[in-house]
Amino acid sequence: MQCIKSILSNMRYMHVSSIIQQRVNKKQCIMPIRSYVSQDDNESGVIEELCKGDQDLEKKLKILMLEVEVMRQDGRQAPSNLQKRHWEHLLSLSSRNQRSNYLLYLWKTEKSKENEKAKKEARRLELEATKNEEIPKEYPDDLLYGITHQSLFLRIRDQSINNFDNYRALKAMMFGQSVVIDCSYEQHMVWRENLNAAKQMTFVFGDNRIHKNPFNIHMCNVNLEGEFMKQLRKNIPSLDEPWFPLNIHTKSYLDIFPKEKLIYLTPHCREELTNFDHDAVYIIGCMVDKINNEPLSLAKAKRDGIKMAKLPLDRYLEWAPGSKKNLNINHMVPILLDLKLTGDWEFALQHIPRRKLMETKIMAMQKKLKNSPLAQEQVFKNLQFNRQSNARSFREKRFKTKQTLYDDENV
Repeated sequence: MQCIKSILSNMRYMHVSSIIQQRVNKKQCIMPIRSYVSQDDNESGVIEELCKGDQDLEKKLKILMLEVEVMRQDGRQAPSNLQKRHWEHLLSLSSRNQRSNYLLYLWKTEKSKENEKAKKEARRLELEATKNEEIPKEYPDDLLYGITHQSLFLRIRDQSINNFDNYRALKAMMFGQSVVIDCSYEQHMVWRENLNAAKQMTFVFGDNRIHKNPFNIHMCNVNLEGEFMKQLRKNIPSLDEPWFPLNIHTKSYLDIFPKEKLIYLTPHCREELTNFDHDAVYIIGCMVDKINNEPLSLAKAKRDGIKMAKLPLDRYLEWAPGSKKNLNINHMVPILLDLKLTGDWEFALQHIPRRKLMETKIMAMQKKLKNSPLAQEQVFKNLQFNRQSNARSFREKRFKTKQTLYDDENV
């Protein structure tokens, strides 16, 4: 089976190589092309590392590799190169639909990287072409201003801005107010939810360090070998450096802070957070609950015996029907940052997504009715039907009431 795969891969590679040679001869722009080369050595190394002598697992992995190769040969959307962690995750997926969706996700990620690389190359070639152009001068001793010429301003590079933001975060670690991100919900999330949680945590770190008055963020109950931390390390490669301005603890927040200062922010409790306490340590649960909607943060706060509070969303905003009041951590932290700085709830709650508000739903309905006469007619029919059904139910209810009053059996 491996020999057949190698022959097919080499045939495809020879075909692609001939196409590339023709384009080079015609002096055309060569776009990134997926090359199907033989990967027997790489696959054999992956099989040895993952299976470790397990015959059943090795058989399953070879079937998966053949399935991916067939998808490539059929021209379907499958990535060209798969690493060890990709095969490991594919082995954990039970259905073919899940594997297809995961391969589609990897293929889109690969193509986006290739497109970004091609755009950078095109910009580089365009810049080189503009360098060779001669700009006319009015006088021979005139100075030229532009990107490749003279400049009036000092250029501040991205690394300098990054160092300045990190300095602000390091200063907050010494003198700023502490905020806890509770990372103990990893076992309640699926793989994709863990990836989303790591992405949100990346946004939290970026939004916090560019703020005027950042928090001293503590990540507690962290599983250093879990999927959440693996993805977070990929998003932030310098996470494990000793100078990185973020506190990561495997211990609980009860072992770090006094219990009387802790306040757990959960949308499932009854008490509202009316005023911001600058001496308190607020706790935010790092959980993406697209599948699991249980009040886990409420149960954890009760189990730990600490105070709870929720944001006063209904007091300042008109919530759309059907929208959840569970906010992401990349929304909660900016709200607390602006609330600490200004003390204004209306200003702080601007970070809530507009799609959750009634105003956005009404504007979307008005736009739909304005652009579609059929939708307008359907809405009017539904309103008329609801009015008739309400009137009918009222008459039936009144008739039943009279019948019970004058019925002899009920006297």
